[in-house]
Amino acid sequence: MEDAAEKYRADVVILSPDSETEEKVQENMIRDLLKTDIQALAVSPIDSYECEEYVSEAREKGISVYACDTPMEDCEVPYIGIDNEKLGYELGEKLAETLEHKGNIGIIAGDFKQAGHRMRVTGFEKYMEKEPGITIEMVRNGYSNIRVSQKDVDEIFKKYPDLDGIMTTSAVTALGLSEATEGREISIVSVDAQEDALKAVQDGRITALGAQSGYQIGYETIRYIVKDLEGKGTGEDEILDSQVLTEENIDTYTEES
Repeated sequence: MEDAAEKYRADVVILSPDSETEEKVQENMIRDLLKTDIQALAVSPIDSYECEEYVSEAREKGISVYACDTPMEDCEVPYIGIDNEKLGYELGEKLAETLEHKGNIGIIAGDFKQAGHRMRVTGFEKYMEKEPGITIEMVRNGYSNIRVSQKDVDEIFKKYPDLDGIMTTSAVTALGLSEATEGREISIVSVDAQEDALKAVQDGRITALGAQSGYQIGYETIRYIVKDLEGKGTGEDEILDSQVLTEENIDTYTEES
């Protein structure tokens, strides 16, 4: 966002709560911004289903609103980010290949109030409908960028001792899971191309990682807004590229990045 702001000569204020659980803090930040002289507001909503009120307030003030990284589900605004459902589907395909199309799996997702997490799971489950030899034994949500503790993992495997694979919607969750399951034969797939997660793919601790570029999302959000404010926008969503990284292509990805 800062690089794009410099290129397009835009003044950008960036605010963020300390965690993805601080919904009220984010709402207060948005309302404070709406009291200032801004032309546009881009939000990555903590709750995708409670946006309508502040979006309406912004529009009344003539402020354009955009969703970046995470869609808004209760109002119509342009979205800049990846196709989360498609990426979830592709991760399902990769996990099924790894398990040779048989076994028991679980899903540990971020909070479903964030549409991105829910869409990743939806895509993953859609793919698994094609796999009669694979059973989804559990779905848990509420782990938005939270590491899975050893206690949680012990409890999961006590209840579901035959899990062969787990899909998570956040790399932070996957990293905690990979540490807590060390020594077990279990395949983990997840999302987010952060440096420690990329290293986990190289080391074989994460089987597959759905890579979205946070840099690109930030940059394209500012570019999109500037173009829109200049009257050159389409009003359509801008869906950015993503890809599934494995041990086979991870080195090429990190070299190009």
